[in-house]
Amino acid sequence: MKKFLSLVVLARPHNVVAATLSVAVGFAMTGSSGWPYLILAAAAFATAAGNTINDIYDVDIDRVNKPHRPLAAKALGMGAAVALYVFLAAAAVIIAFTLSAPVAVWIVIWVVLLHIYSWRLKRMYLIGNVLVGAVGASGFLLGAHAGGDIRVGAIPAAFTFLFIMGREIVKDTADIEGDRACHAETFPIVSGRRAALTTALAMFLALCILFPIPSFAGYYRAAYGLIVLLTVVPLLLASIWVIVRRRSLGLVSALLKVGMFFGCAAFYFAPRR
Repeated sequence: MKKFLSLVVLARPHNVVAATLSVAVGFAMTGSSGWPYLILAAAAFATAAGNTINDIYDVDIDRVNKPHRPLAAKALGMGAAVALYVFLAAAAVIIAFTLSAPVAVWIVIWVVLLHIYSWRLKRMYLIGNVLVGAVGASGFLLGAHAGGDIRVGAIPAAFTFLFIMGREIVKDTADIEGDRACHAETFPIVSGRRAALTTALAMFLALCILFPIPSFAGYYRAAYGLIVLLTVVPLLLASIWVIVRRRSLGLVSALLKVGMFFGCAAFYFAPRR
């Protein structure tokens, strides 16, 4: 049972749910009926595979930064982790090839990019942050494409890209010790902690201004603006306060994680159907 739970933790279910939810919301925003269950399944497997391979490549870093992770804590063997990754990646690709060609290519690119990210790009200056932001944001575009109008996913994707980029920069800043020990060249290591956090702050402040605009402009329903102003913006402001007051950056990551789910809820209720 403990090994099974370790496998579940390795796949990071909360991240899988968030990624799958973004695809579902992107689809719902088009007003299409039904749900693209196979696309959602493929997205879930691809995300879980990406999370798993990340821990496999990061085991040395996690021994410093996150010793509680299954591989770092030796609660799970490397063989089991690799087997899980192969299963998840294969499931994503197999399901993808039962779908339309554009969607199949989309899912396969996700799997490949997330592997390359963990293998090499994560430890490179800003490139890894941009890739994770792009893959995460593209979930809304994939869902909107499946619903027949990819354009409706543009605003959620743009906001999500900035949101994830800022969060990834904060996470890299919190992980400086382990990343430096493993010779990574992340943004905060190369440019410094202050430059990294200032960049993240600028992104969060921009999002506080940008998030309500579609509602105020009449492009989205009032329900979207209400949810954003009561949840997402306060969480962004709380994150800014924590950073400015030099509190735990782990708390910022947790706040933003919650913010992603509220953001999905806001976008779900946004379209004027």
